Amino acid sequence: MRVSGLDDAAWDSPWRRIPVGQKVALSLTLVLVALLARPIPTSVLVGVMAVASLAAARIPLRLVRSAVMIPAAFIVLGALSATVTLGTFDGPGWRWGVIGIRQADVWIGIHLVLHATAGTLAVLVLAMTAPMVDILTWLRKLHIPAPLIEIASLMYRMIFTAWNSLLRVRQAQQQRLGGAGGLRKTLAETGQLVGAVAVRTWLSSARLADGLAIRGHESSLATLPSRRTGSNMPAWVWVCVVIIVGVAIFAGGAPWSR
Repeated sequence: MRVSGLDDAAWDSPWRRIPVGQKVALSLTLVLVALLARPIPTSVLVGVMAVASLAAARIPLRLVRSAVMIPAAFIVLGALSATVTLGTFDGPGWRWGVIGIRQADVWIGIHLVLHATAGTLAVLVLAMTAPMVDILTWLRKLHIPAPLIEIASLMYRMIFTAWNSLLRVRQAQQQRLGGAGGLRKTLAETGQLVGAVAVRTWLSSARLADGLAIRGHESSLATLPSRRTGSNMPAWVWVCVVIIVGVAIFAGGAPWSR
């Protein structure tokens, strides 16, 4: 997936017309419920709700799948580290040499996967329906300190600068038959790639700083927010959120129900 894939999907989504505050409220509510309530059935319902919201926002399924792949690897590794035991352990379980799995830890791993997956999908609801420009504009309206917003905006732009440098250097290596050698040559090419990307990114950053200084930049960049006709979040979304919160409360897993 391209680094700009999430932002491109947000720009093209019809949900971009929905105010950012409503999308933040939806995503934050789903994340909190997914993390604090019982994973079964609440986290499952949150995941289904998030996927339904992305489908309503016309986000391609292949893009959602690509966006989940990298977090899924960390989720699986975290679940394995919580489930697998090295050495001896008490209670029923399974053992293969020094590696073992306690029967009680299996549910811990499953719950961890459900919590994390539902929370990830809930975050993607915001990331794939609100471009970063809209989020920064919304934060500016909340009177967030301007230096923090400028740092976030600068880091956001530098991600694309570093990514473009990576693509160009890697393309140059491939045109010179890069990756065709053994492991030693591959490691050397990887080191050269990292070094070249670091140098190109540094030079691009210096040119950006010089350009801002020439234009008399001192505190913040003055930008005009885009004016567009807004629309509210569909009613069925809030109805489903209320149902999920109700299920979380009656399931007895939410802190506010104890």
